[in-house]
Amino acid sequence: MRWARPVTLALFVLLVWSTTVCAEDPSRTTWLGTGFQLTFPVMPPHTVPASGLSLRVWIADLIGFDANFFLVGTSLSFAPRALFKLINLDLADIYIGAGMGFFAYTPPNDALMLYTPVQIFTGLEMRFIPNIAFTGEVGIFGLGGTRGGVTGGLGVHFYF
Repeated sequence: MRWARPVTLALFVLLVWSTTVCAEDPSRTTWLGTGFQLTFPVMPPHTVPASGLSLRVWIADLIGFDANFFLVGTSLSFAPRALFKLINLDLADIYIGAGMGFFAYTPPNDALMLYTPVQIFTGLEMRFIPNIAFTGEVGIFGLGGTRGGVTGGLGVHFYF
C-alpha cells in the first residue's frame, strides 16, 4: 500500500485546485470566442445558415453578438445574431437570441434567389474548462423565402 499516500495526496491537490478554478465564473473573464456551430436544418432552401465557422463576442457580460459563416450549396452564407444572457452561472449560461441569415441558392429548375430567414432561439452555454464552451440551442425560424420550422444546434467555442 505504498501508493495509497501519494494517490490520496494527488486527489486532495486535484480537489483543492478544481474548487479554486471553478470558484471564478469563466464567462466573466473571457469575451471573444471562435469555434464551430452546427444548426439544423441544413438542407436548402429551408435552412438556417447559422452554421459553420463562428465568431462570438460577449459585451458587458450579458449582451453578445455571433457571426456564422457557412456554405449553402456552393454559395457563402452569413448569419449575424444578437444574444442576451438570462442566467449567468459559474458553469453554465442560459441565453436568448435572434438573428437573420443571408444566403443565395438556386432551387432545381429555378433562378438564383437570395434567402433571408429569421431565427429566434434560446441556448445553453456550458464551460467545463475555462476557455472551452459547449453550446446547445433550440428555436424557430421562418420568413425570408423559407417554409420555416423548428431549429436546433450544437457548437463549441474557444474563448481567448
